[in-house]
Amino acid sequence: MIAVFTAVNGLYLSKQAEMEWNWTQFFLTFILLLSFFFRMRLFDEIKDYEVDLKINPTRPLARGILSVIQVKKALLLLIIFELILAAFVGGWNSFIVHGLAIGYSLLMYEEFFIGDFLRPHLTTYAVTHTFSSFLLAISAGVAMTGISITDFHADIYIFFLMNWAFFNLFEFARKTFAVSEERPGVLSYSNIFGRTGAWLLSTSQAAIGIILVSSAKIEPLVIAAFVLYLAASSLYLIQGNAKAAKIFRNSSAAYLLVHYIIVIYVLGAS
Repeated sequence: MIAVFTAVNGLYLSKQAEMEWNWTQFFLTFILLLSFFFRMRLFDEIKDYEVDLKINPTRPLARGILSVIQVKKALLLLIIFELILAAFVGGWNSFIVHGLAIGYSLLMYEEFFIGDFLRPHLTTYAVTHTFSSFLLAISAGVAMTGISITDFHADIYIFFLMNWAFFNLFEFARKTFAVSEERPGVLSYSNIFGRTGAWLLSTSQAAIGIILVSSAKIEPLVIAAFVLYLAASSLYLIQGNAKAAKIFRNSSAAYLLVHYIIVIYVLGAS
């Protein structure tokens, strides 16, 4: 998924800048984004440590395989690595943009200093965190091309915002369950909004993403994929049992990947 995410955003901006595809540039940008996403997981391990001790005792930190201090040292090294790599791959423009993405990720780690307010509000918490995908999409594009964001026109920002919507879809769908799957003390979109509300919340993000990606003139295939997704996911809406909920989560993840592959295909063929 990270490779596909890198390819979509890097290819789009390369096309906008009328630049040839560069596999070496792509590979280095992929490593840059892989480090970023890995670092986000490490942030989550630290933030969830106290909860994991009670609810998820098999997690690495909860099991004592690593200490929080060890993970924080790794995080510092990864941040330095990303900044150096960004500068090497895309020059000063890439360094600045990726630095902004890193800065936002640090705010996410601190939960924007309003964690007590955000944590009980699952949807608000999610969308403030998934916004990082928009910044990271820009980072991928700039690393691939080296161009400055001051040269962007409005359609470029609209296209990159598509990532925010689809990351919301991923986040919302993965925390949507059947009643029998819900766990006491664990928030989910289905126990907050009910089955219909959770389904609408997820599918609305896919619809918004399609509207945003339309700035790149890729409508027919992405709309066809969306219709198929609605058909597959509607089983959860109709039945709501554990099997249907699992199909909904899996079809959401599959649709996300298919959507990005379609966009790559259309951009590559244009």
